[in-house]
Amino acid sequence: MQDIKETSSYRIALRDKILDMAMSSFMQHGIRAVKMDDIAQQLAISKRTLYEIYGDKEELLYQSIRKYDQQRAAYLAHYAAEGHHVIDIIIEAYRRRVKEVHMVNPLFYEDIMKYPKVEQYIMEAHEKTRSDFYDFMQQGVKEGLLRPDIDYTIISHLLDAIGEYVMSNQLLRRYSVEQLFANFFLVSLRGICTEQGVKTLDAAMAKIQ
Repeated sequence: MQDIKETSSYRIALRDKILDMAMSSFMQHGIRAVKMDDIAQQLAISKRTLYEIYGDKEELLYQSIRKYDQQRAAYLAHYAAEGHHVIDIIIEAYRRRVKEVHMVNPLFYEDIMKYPKVEQYIMEAHEKTRSDFYDFMQQGVKEGLLRPDIDYTIISHLLDAIGEYVMSNQLLRRYSVEQLFANFFLVSLRGICTEQGVKTLDAAMAKIQ
């Protein structure tokens, strides 16, 4: 019985190690450049063991992205629970996004939509994010930082469209994420802020510039 428990614990720990290693490799080199053999060798496990746990590369990519997204969401939820207001949370999400983009090979973003299961997951995640976005914006309205006369459902669609344009036209190859943020998102964010919100936003940006 003890051997079974130890084997089970080992497999659980190994699953997480595989996901972490895979995500790191995908982000560093691009998805298509990373082979299942590469991941198995980096972890000093057999290719057979890797395929027993994750049936193919698309499944491994899917599970890696899900775990990464869950960790990011958990961090921001914890950050929000510490009492930060909406603009603080937006700026913290931006700060982490900048750090992430600087670590990621542009090929990762170009490759990611070539996997149907992952593409479906991203589309479904966007739908949930849109609902969460509306609730989040309403919290900003209650805090007096965001304007109450804005249709935030329309704003969420426009932001999605801009994000898709940035990715499909590979703008991250031509401009830094800081440039894109300053010239689009920051301008848009200021537009939906109240006077108090603008002052709060300017103060928050001053701390990270």
